Amino acid sequence: MENQEEILQKINSGDPEAVQDAIQTIKENGDLSIAGKLLDILEQNQDPNNSTIMINLLADIKENAFKAIVIQKLETTSQYPFKQALLRIIWESALDYSSYLDHFLELLQSEHFELAFEASTVIENLIPHLTTEQIAKLNQTLPSFPEEKKVLTENIIQALLDQE
Repeated sequence: MENQEEILQKINSGDPEAVQDAIQTIKENGDLSIAGKLLDILEQNQDPNNSTIMINLLADIKENAFKAIVIQKLETTSQYPFKQALLRIIWESALDYSSYLDHFLELLQSEHFELAFEASTVIENLIPHLTTEQIAKLNQTLPSFPEEKKVLTENIIQALLDQE
């Protein structure tokens, strides 16, 4: 793979052609070592088009070690747009994040509606991968959520029923 710094400079350049070239290089030859740096760029990014490109690229990562990197970023950031982007990466990913169910439940319960909505989407996507104990926890926990979150919890409860 090209020098990582060159690739990161292309991504930060704002030049759509250079960004596409860098993305293609990462897709063809990338390794997990660049993922953290890409997340850092996403955190600082203000361009919605570049954000979408980065989210799509990061959601395609198939290495299980990437999950811990994303969750660590999710736990340490307070920036709303970045949290939203991280949750989108998670729910678009083919990786199984079910072992992090408690993190998503916390976000669903404590965050404002838009982030809670993203967390509920993640939880709905996790349902096929949940253990019997995790499903029992959802069934026990979700009915006690605040009234303003009921529409989100109802969707999860329905998805649980559809799974049976």
